[in-house]
Amino acid sequence: MNAIGKSSVVFVTLSGLFWGGWVLGSQTPEGQEALARAYEAYSEEQAAANEDLFNGTALRAVVCGEINAEQRETTPCIGVVAVGRLFIVDAGAGATSSLSRHGIPLERLEAVLLTQARLEQSADLSRLHGESTRDRDNALLPVYGPADTQRLVDGLNQARGFDGAVNGLQAWGPGPEPGSPVIVFEADGLVVSAFTTVEDGFAGRVGYRFDYRGRSIVVSGDGAVISADAAQGVDVILQGAQSRAVAAMSGGDHTTAAQAAAHAQAADPGLTVLTGAENQIAGQVQIAEARAAGLDDVVAGKLGMVIELPLANSEINVRSL
Repeated sequence: MNAIGKSSVVFVTLSGLFWGGWVLGSQTPEGQEALARAYEAYSEEQAAANEDLFNGTALRAVVCGEINAEQRETTPCIGVVAVGRLFIVDAGAGATSSLSRHGIPLERLEAVLLTQARLEQSADLSRLHGESTRDRDNALLPVYGPADTQRLVDGLNQARGFDGAVNGLQAWGPGPEPGSPVIVFEADGLVVSAFTTVEDGFAGRVGYRFDYRGRSIVVSGDGAVISADAAQGVDVILQGAQSRAVAAMSGGDHTTAAQAAAHAQAADPGLTVLTGAENQIAGQVQIAEARAAGLDDVVAGKLGMVIELPLANSEINVRSL
């Protein structure tokens, strides 16, 4: 067990004893002090371990966000880390608190990339801006997305009294056309490109591909952009999906696990990670439906999951924060 694992066990155990004692009326100053020490050790070790996320030995993705019980899914948020930089793909409600709770340093945030310019994907944009720029001179947070992103960003800046030129959110453009990816970031061996398809372009959806020294990740939101040529031969695809039953109840236009499986098979990734399930059972249903549709290399993306692509080999490592 690693350091985080050990301190987590201590923290959970002491938390249980503390609250159990409180219920029984036996809370003591010693117990509070022990719990505070365990929590401090846990926080310090988690922060130290998460610094490893930012070394240059791998390309990494982190499943973040919060569970939305009302919609029976997790809110959209994927963190991608390379060359000491953090990119957030979709800033759903609770993205900021989720990242902070896991000890991810938001001052490293380079940009937010939206797969759609809707509230579901952008609810935490203003909060992310505040947390990421608090201790740095540059008060701008770049935001890239489909065509409607400019209007979305303008509205958020106006609501907070920002100009978007010196401080606030700064929209990037232009959006990609079907079959013509657009590079939105390039430095130190990392290339981030946005792409879409005819169907998704019409619906205002884009996906993002991260290429870093021979390793690659695609984050496609809940559209079908992974069917695009730009997603071919990628190491890992992170795709929002729902089971057939949840999709039918929600009445939305989310991709089902079976549909995601069909698109992923065409892209032929090393691993497909289906995100959006609100609990382990829902994730198991997603996986069962995807495998029934013929996709074998697939896992459910649980909150706090890290997908790591080492530069030294072709492995795909999956672990928890």
